[in-house]
Amino acid sequence: MDLRVAIVPVGRLDPSEVEAAAVRIAKILNKTVTLRQPAPIPKAGDDPARGQHVAGPFLAELRGQLARLPVAKVVGPQAPPDPSQGAAPATIAADATLFVTDVDLFKPQTDGVFGDIDAAAHVAVISVRRLREAFYKRKADPAKARARLVKIALYALGRARGLPDCRDAGCALAVTTSLTDIDMKPEKYCASCWRRLTTGAYRL
Repeated sequence: MDLRVAIVPVGRLDPSEVEAAAVRIAKILNKTVTLRQPAPIPKAGDDPARGQHVAGPFLAELRGQLARLPVAKVVGPQAPPDPSQGAAPATIAADATLFVTDVDLFKPQTDGVFGDIDAAAHVAVISVRRLREAFYKRKADPAKARARLVKIALYALGRARGLPDCRDAGCALAVTTSLTDIDMKPEKYCASCWRRLTTGAYRL
């Protein structure tokens, strides 16, 4: 089964930050990853008093923008040099789409969240805001932030494909509720989750 993944930067996020993570994800999955043109920051869910956005409406509006966002680049094994030169990824629906933003997200009864997932629509949004050391008033560590983004992306990708949390602490789909959870994870899936992700065997 060909696993098709799309990643979409949102807002003024540094494209190189997202591309570096996409290249790493493509290598882990051994699949090409499609990078789309950046999406504007949604107005949905905006809470000016908190300086945050409610994650659910934010993701829903992004999902509605997806069809209008052309392919910018394809990375990974056997990626075409230029998607505009006859390559088809712009017209192929992704099996899972990850939006990446630096907007701080929250859900009701929370201070903030790393992101949100809509498994029915096979989409997820990840915020890098709380993945950065600077958010906690610590010295910036770009390498650590990138590793966290890759790990949370692997988690979101699996969940967007309909997989449940994994009980194996050595799996990217292990429960993720804190930075500690993310930092302790490997950049890989356990054998069982990998089989489900790549074969679709989890579907009933």
